[in-house]
Amino acid sequence: MMGAVASEVAATAPQERGWRWFVFALVLMVLVTAAPAWPASLSLLSAVIRLLLPIEQFALLVLVAIASCAIIGWWSGGRLEMALLWVVVAGYVIWKVPLPFTGYGAFGRGWALTLGASFGLVGLASPRQSLLTRALGTIGVAALVTTAGFTTRATGGSTLFDGPAQMLSQEYQRRLGESLQSWRSRSDTEAWRGFAERYPEAADRATRMENLLVALTEPISGAGSARGLIPGPLVSIAPALLALESLLALGLGWAAYHRLSRVRIGPPLGALRDVRFNDQLVWGIVVGVTVLLLPTLAEWRTIGANLLCFFGSLYAFRGAGVLTWWIPDRLAVPALLVLVVLVPILGPVWGVLAVLAVTFGLGLGDTWRDFRAGAPPRRSSLR
Repeated sequence: MMGAVASEVAATAPQERGWRWFVFALVLMVLVTAAPAWPASLSLLSAVIRLLLPIEQFALLVLVAIASCAIIGWWSGGRLEMALLWVVVAGYVIWKVPLPFTGYGAFGRGWALTLGASFGLVGLASPRQSLLTRALGTIGVAALVTTAGFTTRATGGSTLFDGPAQMLSQEYQRRLGESLQSWRSRSDTEAWRGFAERYPEAADRATRMENLLVALTEPISGAGSARGLIPGPLVSIAPALLALESLLALGLGWAAYHRLSRVRIGPPLGALRDVRFNDQLVWGIVVGVTVLLLPTLAEWRTIGANLLCFFGSLYAFRGAGVLTWWIPDRLAVPALLVLVVLVPILGPVWGVLAVLAVTFGLGLGDTWRDFRAGAPPRRSSLR
């Protein structure tokens, strides 16, 4: 019965959008996965990317997503050979990825397998749902399975997440140490010293960025864990960052599958200007803010920060859709150029925060005041 329903969805779903942005996304996937190998002059930017992606091997998650889509496609009437091919390729890469089978390596492999299996099960159980709905359900299932796995490894005198937090903290410090070592091999040269003398503001910003990255990853002394150390801010919100990274990987895997197979397993990805989701998700932000503000819930603030980070990012994405709906296609490039000009003026950190504040405000406001209601849909020029 499930196969018949899925086959009907596959037969009636519209075609995927063009190739331009898909190829651009593939290039970005390769670049962020190869961030550890970037040249020394880009080491600080590489460090930012490596710290924002809890699973550094982003392409691995995309590959697992494609394999899951191929299995759903086979269930929907597609070719078994294609499903087996992608499963074998994904399994081989997971096995051969240059990571140890303990610590972060075991966690990365486990999350990739759990995410792929959850995506397949959710996709088979809800063939008519949109990708975003399936992806949110997938992350929820994967998070429950992972949490259950952590409970079997918790030791006496420590909380459930002390072990994972320590593991991620060590991994983040390793990544940052590699990137800073590469950066200092560049900043200790005569060429950089000459550049710093000519452009002291640029050199000062680089130094501040270096100090900020260290502050965001270093553990803080306190009584928040069994070891007397509280994980750094980026480690504390790593669950939210992992969920967002997984959303991106599932979306790219979904788009890749539908360009490699003729069997559809659901509706294609829409344009950014059409992004919407259930307004009830606003409760994730409400709960997160409440937990962060109430002194009686201080021990739950890490959970509140993760809720606010994850759902806030979703609403910022929705706000970006509202913004692109308002901006005509002919003004998209000038608007992007204005943003590029503002980044050196405000600095990368303040520039990103300003964009996030605007898009988050628009996305949250769109929950109560549907800014795109009644407006005729515009033909997209994305090809």
